[in-house]
Amino acid sequence: MNMMEEEGQSQQKHQSALEILLNIDKEAADLKTQHKNASPDDIVCANWARLEIRSARSAALATKSIFTHCFIAPWTLSSPVRCAYALVMLFLAIVVQVAVPMIILVTKQPIADLPNGCPRQSSYQTKIIGFALSLYFVSQTMSLCINKLRGLGFLHSFVDLGFGRSLFILLGIVSQFLGMAAAGGAQFMLFIGNADGAFIVLVLQSLAMTFCLTVDQNLMGHQNGSYTTARVSAVSKDDLLCNGIGIGEDGGPIPKKSFDSIKLMIVSERLLLVMIVFTGLGWVIGLTYCM
Repeated sequence: MNMMEEEGQSQQKHQSALEILLNIDKEAADLKTQHKNASPDDIVCANWARLEIRSARSAALATKSIFTHCFIAPWTLSSPVRCAYALVMLFLAIVVQVAVPMIILVTKQPIADLPNGCPRQSSYQTKIIGFALSLYFVSQTMSLCINKLRGLGFLHSFVDLGFGRSLFILLGIVSQFLGMAAAGGAQFMLFIGNADGAFIVLVLQSLAMTFCLTVDQNLMGHQNGSYTTARVSAVSKDDLLCNGIGIGEDGGPIPKKSFDSIKLMIVSERLLLVMIVFTGLGWVIGLTYCM
């Protein structure tokens, strides 16, 4: 009897979990049908907006970037060591993330001695490895957009700490875009210029360009990362978002400004991902063909 009761309770738990999942799917389907006329006063739309805002906040808390650290750092004379650390790390992040791949791109060192930019001189094995590494680079770029750029976008749109501090977030967003474009172009040249070399060279070059995309995160140690997360969490509570407007209570409407901000952020994110997918596929095909 006890076993039968346990099985019955287990089935109820599974059914409850399934019902929750089906309700989530139903809300998502309802939202799609109401997308064009989405309103912050509609409970389904408001719940979706709050869910997306909290997801974006989670991305901001999970992504420990030097730009986020500068955003919440105490820029006062009483904290000279932390201010100096933030400025030095910020300088290193911009140089390694943007300047280094741009220098490779501008100088054309790997392909300077080639008669054309599409020599097609590698073997099929090299093309297969280059194709796989290029796909990895594109997927890493998409992951950065979904996580890091979403977190930075959340801080820029929802957390108001003044114009001066917001410049660090804008700098992070701009440097990320420039870094992605420069690293993609640099990897294109490096792969073509070394297509007839050892496979390990391609792997190391791909890892180097991927590292350039994440250098602003790699510069953050555990202690400074925890410090940054705690301060971001303190200034991004529900009632503080959008300069104190907040996001409303669960099960109720959401303020229009918060709703419009998350809608714009989601639309921009989707357009960016679509652009990266199509550009990335063209980049991968072109690189594989020209190697």
